[in-house]
Amino acid sequence: MNLSWQQAIGIDQTYLVECQSGSKNYLIHPSIQPDLALLLSAAKSDDVPIATISSYRSFEQQLSIWNEKWQGYRPVFSRHGRPLNITQMSDMEKYKAISLWSALPGLSRHHWGTDLDIFSADAIKKGHKVELIPEEFALTGVCCELNDWLDKNLSKYGFFRPYQNYQQGVSAEAWHISHIAISEQIQKAFPFKQCSDYLGKSDICSSQFIADRFDHYCSQYFNNICQPPVIARRNDAAISLSDTGSNPTQ
Repeated sequence: MNLSWQQAIGIDQTYLVECQSGSKNYLIHPSIQPDLALLLSAAKSDDVPIATISSYRSFEQQLSIWNEKWQGYRPVFSRHGRPLNITQMSDMEKYKAISLWSALPGLSRHHWGTDLDIFSADAIKKGHKVELIPEEFALTGVCCELNDWLDKNLSKYGFFRPYQNYQQGVSAEAWHISHIAISEQIQKAFPFKQCSDYLGKSDICSSQFIADRFDHYCSQYFNNICQPPVIARRNDAAISLSDTGSNPTQ
């Protein structure tokens, strides 16, 4: 299927399909649906049921998150989870702090429908309030068992954790999983020019500063991911990015 540049940067979701996790509906890329179903079924069979916390996120949603953090309306944390006072920071300090945990609008992997934030369904049923912090997936965390299971089984179903470890870019996110084949194809053909142009016309805070940092963000954060196992390639569906803006479902 073709993926337009609008779809790649999160401003067109018409190609996505709806799935359900518990009572919550979420959107995913149609090509990952078979592998995701197998992953969720296997986890449930092994008594480590998975709950999806988030999946697709639009450009506007990501823009709202970024701007609210930039203005101090949302909490911003250090790599180790320490709250930061964003209002006392320079633009460069804000940029680095926010980029640890949040992507620039247009450059989030969640725009593609290939990436999900997941959690232990059992922990949620027992009343745990999800925070998506490293401690929840640590040895004494509520997702410890799930974390171990993912380490052993995730790649069998065509998924990996792009932020498994901190690599001087995005902080480690044990809860963030991505479909290997489809996300890799989208990333390799990503429409950086169109993304930069669209972001520049948005109402992102300190727009000129962000425009000047666009290339840095792409190298330091967007492309700086942990590599998946070479053997884990379950879905070979071809993805091409087009600047035609056409809807591939039509």
